[in-house]
Amino acid sequence: MKKILNLIFSIAFSILIIMGIIQFSVGFKQLYYFDIDYLDIPKISGYSKEEIKLNYDYLIDYNLSKDETNFEMPTIKSSKEGKIHFEEVRDIFQNINKIFKVCFIISAVFIFINIKNKNIEFLNITSKALISIPLILSLPIIINFEKSFVIFHKLMFSNDYWIFDPSLDPVITILPETFFFHAGIMIIILIFISSIVSYSIYRLLKRKREQ
Repeated sequence: MKKILNLIFSIAFSILIIMGIIQFSVGFKQLYYFDIDYLDIPKISGYSKEEIKLNYDYLIDYNLSKDETNFEMPTIKSSKEGKIHFEEVRDIFQNINKIFKVCFIISAVFIFINIKNKNIEFLNITSKALISIPLILSLPIIINFEKSFVIFHKLMFSNDYWIFDPSLDPVITILPETFFFHAGIMIIILIFISSIVSYSIYRLLKRKREQ
C-alpha cells in the first residue's frame, strides 16, 4: 500500500513540476526575443521588431491571463477562425493552470506527510518519472519535428483552425515552427534538470541517513 501511495503521489509531484515548467517556458518571453533576431523574423514577416514584440507579448499575456477578454491583437488582423483558435489555446493554458493547482495541493500534503515520516523514496520515483518523460518526448521531436507538430495539433484541437492562411491571419508569419521547436527543447531540458535535482536531493538525504 505504501509503495502504491508513493507512486501515486510521485506522479502528482511530477505532473506539478511539468505543468510548472510549461507555464514558466510559455511566460519566458526572452526565448522568443532571442529568436526574433536569430530566425530573422522581421524579414520573414515584414513587421518591425518592435511590432513583433508588441503582438507576441499580447499573445502570451492573453493566454496566461485569467480575465475573460475578446482576442484582438494590437496591430495584426485576425480572422474569425484565427480568434477561435487562440481562444482554444487559452483554454488549454487555463486547464494547465488548474491541473497545476490541484497537483500543488496534493503534493504539499504528500511532502508534509513524507517529511514527517522521514520517507524520501518519493524523490527517487519522481526523478525516474521525470527523466523518462523527456526521453519519450524528445524522440518524435528529433526524428521528425514537423510531423510531430502536426500530430500534436490534431490531438489537441477538434478543428483545423490552427492551419493559418497568412493572408487572413498574418500572425503565423511571426510564429515560425523553429521557435516552437526551441520552446519544446527548452521544456525537455528543464524537465531533465528537474529530474537530476530530484535524484541528487534523494541521494544526499539517503547518504545522510546512512551515516
